[in-house]
This record gives sequence, C-alpha cells and structure tokens, in this order.
Amino acid sequence: MKAIAAPTTLEALKDLIAERFNELPARLQAAARYLVDHPNAAAVDTIKLLSEAADLQPSVLVRLAKTLGYSGFSEMQSVFRDALLSQTQSYGERMRTQHAKRAVAPRAPDDMLRLLCDGSISSLESLHESTDTNALRGAIQLLAQARAIHVVGLRRAWPIATYLTYLLSRSRRFVRLLGGMGGMLTDEVQALGKDDVLVAISFHPFHADTVAAVERARAQGVPVLALTDSALSPFARHAQVVLEVRDAEIAGFRTVAASMALCHGLAVGLVMEEESRTRRRTQRAAR
Repeated sequence: MKAIAAPTTLEALKDLIAERFNELPARLQAAARYLVDHPNAAAVDTIKLLSEAADLQPSVLVRLAKTLGYSGFSEMQSVFRDALLSQTQSYGERMRTQHAKRAVAPRAPDDMLRLLCDGSISSLESLHESTDTNALRGAIQLLAQARAIHVVGLRRAWPIATYLTYLLSRSRRFVRLLGGMGGMLTDEVQALGKDDVLVAISFHPFHADTVAAVERARAQGVPVLALTDSALSPFARHAQVVLEVRDAEIAGFRTVAASMALCHGLAVGLVMEEESRTRRRTQRAAR
C-alpha cells in the first residue's frame, strides 16, 4: 500500500478504513471491524484488553495502526479517545459504569434481568446519541418512493424483520417479509423489481443467505436499505443507505431494544413523510 497521511478525526479514520478494507489481510480486517464497531472500548481499553476481546494478538492492532499511517497503536487510539471526550461527560461515566457491571457475573435470574435491562438502556442511549440524521432521512425517503417494500432478516434478525414488516404495513404500504421458506429466498429476491426496495437486516457474524440476497438484489438494480451493527459488514457496501444500530451483548445474549426502537423510527418517519406529501399536494391543488 502507498504511504498515507494518518487521519486525525474518527470520521476520517472510518472513511479510510472503509476505503482500504478490502485490501487489508483478514486479521487486519478483523481488527478494523472490531475497533469501528466498538469505538468507546477502543478509546479507553488497553491494547491487551482490546486484542483479547477481538480474539487477536496485540501485534495485529499495532500493524493495523501502522498500515493506516500512524506511528503506533497509541497514536491511533488517541483519535478514538478524542471522539469519546467530545461527547458529554455523563456519557463517559455511563460507559465506565457499564464496563464495571459487565465485569460482575450475575448470580440470580433477577440479577441477570437487571443486567439485561441496563444493557438495553445503554443501547438505546447510544442509538439516541449516535444516529446519523441524514442516513435516517435517506432511509425514509427510500421507503416512501418504493412501489413495494421487502424485508429480510434471518436468525437473530428474524424477530426484528418481522416486527418491522408489521410496523411498515400500518402505513398501508405493500410490505412483504422474505422468509426463504423451503429454501426459496433466492426465488423471492429474483421477483423484486427496480421500483421496489429490499430492507436487509443482519448482525455480526452476518447470515450468509442475507448477504447473498443483498448481492443478488443489487445485481438486479434493486435499492437496498441495510440495518446492521457495522458499516464494514459484508453487505453494507451494496446498500444505498446504511443504518447502524448496536444492541448490548450480556452473558452471551444480545438485547434487541435499540433495533426495535430504530424500526419504530422508520415506521413513524414513513407515516410522517406521507402526511407531509399529502399536505403539499393539497396546498398545490388549492392554489
């Protein structure tokens, strides 16, 4: 790779990683994905803790930093730290509290329930503070312009896809859940037209059938809206709009609170957009 200037902001660093991602060796890809997906941990944790969490050697994080133009990992970590410090101090305190809570294993079902609730609250706060307004508006516009909306989400994403289908159907739009019953997902996607939109929902480690469905849809010229927990997910690069949402993982269980809230935001936003369009048409007709 040619020499590059090291980014000084987190957004610039993310853009560089996205640009160079496919050129990176597999281990550096894994390291980059972990850091981008866990920016707050990348800001405060030691290289030892980060490498253990990412299941990599510390040297891999150092190699990634140097590949991206930094003198070492500490210089790259300062970019994550500066981004975290630019947020409110209360948020930083909440992050430290969550780290402390995760370090204590629950001993009873009610303790686990409280821990799951804490994780859900943290996920919702993160969604509240980090939602990309332009991406959300773009997603709503994409849905509003579609002749039909098709939703695919498998395994952990299945309940989220099902609920989003229900919510969007309340706007009296044609919405269909692609379930791949009998192994028919490929055939279902082949029936999509360029005036439709495919909403694809998948989270790490990303279901292969969902990734394949997105690739086929884009090959057919079908716009894709991706709901995922990583801008570096293997199907995000095929999407016209990407909405990132990260739910907490507690003792091996992932909550869905933030994902469900995002679905609500999309559905309500679509209704608001259609009401706005109706008002504009009425005003034009009255002139």
